[in-house]
Amino acid sequence: MNKKKYARLFFIAGGCCALLLSSGADAVEINEMIVVAAADTPVVGDMPMGQSAGGDDSLLPEDTGSESDLFGTEGGYFHPYLSLAGEWTDNLYNLDDDKQSNFLTRVSPGIWLAVPRSKVIPVTITPHNTSAGGLQQQLKDHSGTDRYQVYALGGVDFLNYSEDSDLNSVDGNIEGLARYNMSSGLSLQILDRYSKGHDKFEAGVSNLVDPLQEFNSNIVMGTADWQMTEKLRAKVDLSNFMLDYDDEINDYLDRDDDVLDLYGYYDYSEKTSFFIQYSLIDVSYDTSLRDNQQEYVYGGIEWDTTEKLSLLFKAGYQQKEYDRSITGESDYDGFAFDLQSTYRFRERAELVLNLYRKNEETDSSVALDKEVLGGNLGYVQQYTDKITGKFDIRYEDAEYRQLIAQDRDETLFFVRPALQYLFREWLMGEVAYSYETRGSSDDFFDYDTNTFFISINFAL
Repeated sequence: MNKKKYARLFFIAGGCCALLLSSGADAVEINEMIVVAAADTPVVGDMPMGQSAGGDDSLLPEDTGSESDLFGTEGGYFHPYLSLAGEWTDNLYNLDDDKQSNFLTRVSPGIWLAVPRSKVIPVTITPHNTSAGGLQQQLKDHSGTDRYQVYALGGVDFLNYSEDSDLNSVDGNIEGLARYNMSSGLSLQILDRYSKGHDKFEAGVSNLVDPLQEFNSNIVMGTADWQMTEKLRAKVDLSNFMLDYDDEINDYLDRDDDVLDLYGYYDYSEKTSFFIQYSLIDVSYDTSLRDNQQEYVYGGIEWDTTEKLSLLFKAGYQQKEYDRSITGESDYDGFAFDLQSTYRFRERAELVLNLYRKNEETDSSVALDKEVLGGNLGYVQQYTDKITGKFDIRYEDAEYRQLIAQDRDETLFFVRPALQYLFREWLMGEVAYSYETRGSSDDFFDYDTNTFFISINFAL
C-alpha cells in the first residue's frame, strides 16, 4: 500500500474517531472466452432482486400509522428475530441454456437493539458493490429527535442448496449507528456496516469457475450536521467503503473508496428544504488499472409536506477521471440523479418509488465501467389486521463501456408479488413468487428465472 493510500485511510479513520470521541457518537454482483467473475447483485447488502439477506428490515417494518407495526410489538431495547424460508427456482444459475432447478433452505437468526428503545429500525444501510462509495442512493437523514440514539444489529444466513452442496454458505452482516444531538444545533453521528456475502449466480460466474464468489465489504461513515440558523443548515459526510473478494480470480474488483460529501441546506419551511451537494470520491483498486477520481455537483429538495408524502430528489453532473488511460476515451462525464419517494395515499396503503442514474464501477473484467439507469416501484396494501399484500417491480438498464470489440448493453426486469399473514403479534408467514428476466446485446447473458418463496418469521 502506497503512502497516498495510508494518508487517505488515516484521514478517514481520524475524522470518524474525532466525531466519535467528541460526541459520544451516533453510530448507525465470462464472456464465452474470457472469465468475468463478479455479478452485479450480491446476496448480502443488495436486496432488490428478491434474495433477501439476514437483517432485512421487512421483519420489523416502519410504522404505517396504525396502532401496531407488523408484529404489534410495543417496542423495547432488544429485538431477536428468526426467519425460516424455502425457495424453489427453475434456474439457479440464471442461465439462458442448461437450466438447473434448486430448492434453497434458508435459516436466518439475528438480533438488534436500540437505545432509547424503539420498535423501528432507525436506518437502512444497503451497500452496493458496483457503486463508488458503496451506496447506490443517498442515505436518508436519521429523523430521531432524542438527545442520543444508539443502534446495533447482527444477522446470519445459513444457506443450503439441494442442487450442489458445495454452494452451501454462511452469510451475514453487522451494523451499528450512534448519534448525539447537541442543544447548540450540532449533531454528530457515526455508522458502520460489515457484510459477508456472495455474488448472485449468473452467466459469467457459473460456467467456467466456482459459482460461489464470496466477498467481504465494509462501509463506515462519520457525519457532522449543524443547524446554524432557523433557515440554514450544513452537513459533512466522510466515509470509506472496502470491498475484498476471497477468490484470487476476482482480485481486479478489490478496492477502497474514500468519499467526502458537503451539503448546504436552506429550510424553506418546516417540511421543505432545498440543498446543494458536492461529492469527491477517490476509487483505489488493489490490482487493476481502474483507479479514478469522481466529482458530483447536485441541486436538490427534501420534501415532507404531510403525513402522506415524503420525497428526496437531487439532480446534477458527474465527472470521472481515470489515473491512466486504458482505452482511447477513458474519462466520463454526464447527468446523474437520485429520486426517493414514499406516498401513503390510504390509511393502509403505501407506494414507494426510487429512481437513479449514474456511472458505476465495473463488475466485468472486460469492461471499464457501466452507465446505469434504473428504479424500483413498491406497493404495500394492508387488507385486514392480519393480511398484507406486497408488489415490487424493478427495472435497470446498464450500458457497459467495453474493453473488447463486443458491445454489452442490457436491461433487467424483476417483479415480485407477495402475501403476508399475521398469525400472532410475534409470528408472520409469507408466500411469494418472483419473475426475473434479462435481455442483453450479448446473448450469453440472457436469462429468465421463476422462483417461489415461503417463509415463517418470528420477531419481538
